[in-house]
Amino acid sequence: MIVGSWRLVDYVMEGEPDDGARPLGDKPLGLLIYGPDGHMAVQYMAGDRPPLASANWRWATDAEKLAAVRTFGAYAGRYEWAGDRVVHQVEAAIYPNWIGAELVRLAVVDGDRLILRAERTPGRPPTPILTWERIR
Repeated sequence: MIVGSWRLVDYVMEGEPDDGARPLGDKPLGLLIYGPDGHMAVQYMAGDRPPLASANWRWATDAEKLAAVRTFGAYAGRYEWAGDRVVHQVEAAIYPNWIGAELVRLAVVDGDRLILRAERTPGRPPTPILTWERIR
């Protein structure tokens, strides 16, 4: 069962040209929540993001904002669990193109670990694999 809260412990790419790359660094941060009502939300980011020069993000430079967005991802919506996969039906996202999309993730639950792998599409960028640990 995937209902509950999960902490990101690893984010690695599989496939050329970025096989083995860790786009969020060696210590990514993230929180994934699957509610019993069928709603989910996820945020993930590099663990070593530098702070903005200003205490208020509205005053940050465009370069600072771009750097922050490059190392951050988030979306929320409904989900369906299908045993070996979970389908995220995106209702809100940092990436506008994901809104209204279904993101299929192959899923393996191993004790307190949840491994989510995006479906591999031939000719497309490498596949992200995210490993989550249940928060107790």
